[in-house]
Amino acid sequence: MKFKFKFTFLIFAVAAVAIFFMRQENFVPRTALDIYQHFTDNTEADAIPGLTTETALEIQKHVVYALSENWGGIAGYKAAITNPDIQQKMGIEQPLLGIFLNKMLLESPAVINISAATHPFAEADLLVRIKDSAINNAKTDQEILASIDQVIPFIEVPDRLFSTDKPLTADMLMAINTGARYGVMGEPIPMELIENLNLCQVGIVYEEDRSHLKTGACSSLMGNPVNVIRWLRDRLLALNYPLKPGAYLSLGSLTSPVPIKKGRLTAIYTGLGDQQHVSVSVLFK
Repeated sequence: MKFKFKFTFLIFAVAAVAIFFMRQENFVPRTALDIYQHFTDNTEADAIPGLTTETALEIQKHVVYALSENWGGIAGYKAAITNPDIQQKMGIEQPLLGIFLNKMLLESPAVINISAATHPFAEADLLVRIKDSAINNAKTDQEILASIDQVIPFIEVPDRLFSTDKPLTADMLMAINTGARYGVMGEPIPMELIENLNLCQVGIVYEEDRSHLKTGACSSLMGNPVNVIRWLRDRLLALNYPLKPGAYLSLGSLTSPVPIKKGRLTAIYTGLGDQQHVSVSVLFK
């Protein structure tokens, strides 16, 4: 009788372990499908309890793969949370890697319907384009910058997707591909016209009522934009994704978030090229 009890208990224990691993195995595709559905339907996603960094990365891969069917292939990459103070608050020591798909990138002046996202906001950003694959072997800052052929004024319009009433963890942000939804690109500036990328500054504001004015400087991007480029390059190489010519890199937010409302939002940059200022704009409807 005692032996029978132990044998029965062992069967239940083995079954419980099997169910646990089966659930863990299904967790990634199931959660990715849920995020994909919320992204597509522009509906709020539920918080994901017990998420680990490794699992979040796997979910991100599944989400991007699912989205690529309608949003196109990979256009470039983004560094999210480049501000060290915010990194400390979120318990991370480096930025997060996001992926832009082709249809996420729009040309200025763009029009975006507010209803085309769940919890969108805007940030003045900076985009660069890869000239050649030599960047993957570049050692010095000069060699890295020599592998860039364009600098582009950029307004990113990320989508938080999760509820704004609850804290957003770094792993949750990673799972939703760092909130990548839209980005608006201004006129490209040839890299050879820029003497010092670290000296550029930006202001972003709604044109109609001059509201929500935010300002920032390129030097806020990990101390220098080239440091973000290097970090993105190294992170992608670690994942066995060498950069290719034509890929775009979003270097991070230059300003604090701007709330979305109806109207034209314009970012004006100084210190980029031989023009006094360059701009990029998006009309929210």
